[in-house]
Amino acid sequence: MKIHALVVGPLAVNCTVLDDEKGNCIIFDAGDESEGIIKFLEENKIKPQMLINTHGHFDHVGAVEDLKRKYDIPFYINREDEFLVESASQISEAYGLPPVKVPKIDYHLSDGDILKFADVKIEVIATPGHSPGGVCFHMKEFKLLIAGDTLFKDSIGRTDFPYANHELLLKNIREKLFVLDDDTEVITGHGENTTIGYEKKYNPFVRL
Repeated sequence: MKIHALVVGPLAVNCTVLDDEKGNCIIFDAGDESEGIIKFLEENKIKPQMLINTHGHFDHVGAVEDLKRKYDIPFYINREDEFLVESASQISEAYGLPPVKVPKIDYHLSDGDILKFADVKIEVIATPGHSPGGVCFHMKEFKLLIAGDTLFKDSIGRTDFPYANHELLLKNIREKLFVLDDDTEVITGHGENTTIGYEKKYNPFVRL
């Protein structure tokens, strides 16, 4: 199994491609630059099987519709963020950015779901706070967590939105993420990777 990290869009979203090295992949947070993502897939001769999102903010869903159409694949996200997906274009324009294509949601993710890709089991961990439907994806055997905007190196996701909940986000990080192995690598929604152990020790917002 191979991990490819693509930084996409004006807000530099970390789009993660999980490659089974047999010609198939799944894509997490296809936020923007669909043409660039497609070019990457074609150059590496890998075909996506599904599109999976940590949450519904416009900067994380901007390339989903183009990829859905091109590859005829489903889009997964938590139901609680459906309203964010549906309003993604208006919110993008409110930030002075181009409108995004709003994708149709095919499947809703729930806490505790197990997604299977090749021989990998991907556990869905609900971590609302940054958004109502925020989730993380844990691959225990690879000691890997795709955290979206729940957790960053030395920081956490914004909670100054009307639908956000600061205390709930902190609670979920402490009770659901900080119980993972310290050497679990964390792929964040923006910026550099970190580890659970580092954040437990140094993150000023949730340091234990």
